[in-house]
Amino acid sequence: MVTLIAFVVVFGTIVLVHELGHFLMAKAAGIRIFEFAVGFGPVLASTTRGDTKYSLRIFPLGGFVKMAGMDEPVDYLEDVPEDDPASFQSKSLPWRLGTIAAGPLMNFVFAIVLFVLYFMLVTVPPMVTTVEPNSPAAAAGVLPGDVLISIDGEKVSEADQIVSLIQQAGGRELEVVVRRQGSLVTLIAIPEGAAGQGRLGIGISDAKPRYPFLTSVRAGAVQTWRLTAQLIGDIVRMITGKQQVELSGPIGIVHIVGETARHGLPQLLILAVLLNVNLGLLNLLPVPVLDGGWLLILILEAVRGKPLAPETRGIAQFIGLALLIMLMLYATFKDLARFSLFS
Repeated sequence: MVTLIAFVVVFGTIVLVHELGHFLMAKAAGIRIFEFAVGFGPVLASTTRGDTKYSLRIFPLGGFVKMAGMDEPVDYLEDVPEDDPASFQSKSLPWRLGTIAAGPLMNFVFAIVLFVLYFMLVTVPPMVTTVEPNSPAAAAGVLPGDVLISIDGEKVSEADQIVSLIQQAGGRELEVVVRRQGSLVTLIAIPEGAAGQGRLGIGISDAKPRYPFLTSVRAGAVQTWRLTAQLIGDIVRMITGKQQVELSGPIGIVHIVGETARHGLPQLLILAVLLNVNLGLLNLLPVPVLDGGWLLILILEAVRGKPLAPETRGIAQFIGLALLIMLMLYATFKDLARFSLFS
């Protein structure tokens, strides 16, 4: 149940933000929107405001914004001429490009927002990562995963502070309070060495305090850019065969979200950032039926000075859909193989 709820909230929010980007830009461009939907399949709930139907559907694995003049009409009410002022096709190229690109760009913006929340609200205490065998820390009973709370009665929050206190206590008893599995544990350790050079033989993870708003905004933008650049590099290396292909399908994503949710909200925030950037990059790939494919088609039509023939566009979209289906099947196969090995 935890896995299901976490997956629906995380993935549903990511899809909502993506489609909201298309929706807001289309509204700004004056494009008529027939439906704004989150999810696929049968409608769970819907309401109509003006010309737009807002719906929530049963499968929270996607969503769509149905715009006038962009998709094949389902009924006669959605059949509008291309020269209709509210049609997607009647808008200038910048407006059309912006409407398509707004979805993935909104995912990058949302990734920054989540990073800002993480830097502003989440604190990461210093944690013991390693304990050297036969060290003073091992003799005192310190374990990897212990969260350091205080040393000799002084609360600790940074690795440098901890190192300094340990070095000053060389050769004498040191009271170390740690949090272990939700409980406070008091340990007595004697750092080896003389005063000023004491050591316990532990590795400590970097702690993270809460940061001010402007610092968090700057850090969020920088970290999102670095993560995006890293993922682009990974994609290029996988395509060129320099890196092993690592993909997760729906089964893998559900598993990852569930496992991450059990480790707490901070880890779930970081995972949501990663998924937003992944979805943004995936949709910008120049594959027909994806946003990147639409951008490529619009640019080609602008260069040619005339639209592609409906048959040509249909073939391109069919090929793109086939590629996505094969990719999804491959990822699902990898998920099943991976989990069968670990089961």
